[in-house]
Amino acid sequence: MTEELQKSVSFIHDRERAIRLWELIRDDAQRVVSETKARSEMQGDSVETNPTVAKARAYIDACNASIHATKARIEELARGD
Repeated sequence: MTEELQKSVSFIHDRERAIRLWELIRDDAQRVVSETKARSEMQGDSVETNPTVAKARAYIDACNASIHATKARIEELARGD
């Protein structure tokens, strides 16, 4: 295996680990949204005006964007671009 190929493989593995971490963090943020939503509905409140939910949703969107960008970069490397 050439040095360049080894670097690419190492980069891909590092990015895949990062994706798994982002997914775990994103899922935890989604849990916060779900739990807050359930509590709000039981109390008759609107979850849409809750600042905790708004922050969690923004964080989820940021995680998803990072995951998608990283997956695209991995695909580029796998194709050899």
